[in-house]
Amino acid sequence: MKNFKEYFLAEDPTMWPWIWKDNKGEFWRGSGEEGKGSGLGALGAGIYFTWDEGMAKAFAKKFGGKVSKWAIKKGLKIVDAGGDFGAGDKEWVEIKKKMGFKNPKDWSNDRGYAKTLTHELKQAGYDGALSDNKATGIVIFDKRNIKKIK
Repeated sequence: MKNFKEYFLAEDPTMWPWIWKDNKGEFWRGSGEEGKGSGLGALGAGIYFTWDEGMAKAFAKKFGGKVSKWAIKKGLKIVDAGGDFGAGDKEWVEIKKKMGFKNPKDWSNDRGYAKTLTHELKQAGYDGALSDNKATGIVIFDKRNIKKIK
């Protein structure tokens, strides 16, 4: 199997196809006791996941909830939202700049920020966003693109 750098250079300048394939489309969600997330929305408004089960467990423990495993639909268009801000992150950087952020890693815990970011990303044709940080993880905007496994 190719490592990320080999895949990135040869096939696709974004992280999503590689990380989806590496995890066979299955990701973890740690949620609070009512099944909700923290409400911060660093990547936009939606349902958040991670590829690291331990991270999902830590989140669930912090918020008194549970861990579940989910399948994310294949072929979604997911924007890279972090990393070295190279070619794969270009649209994220431009949208954040349009929103008034000089540093694309900056964000606000205001719900208006998450809704605006989601709107801008959807307008650009994206189904979600992916951070290179397992704690921030992945956000999918539409629940029709996910299915609970266990």
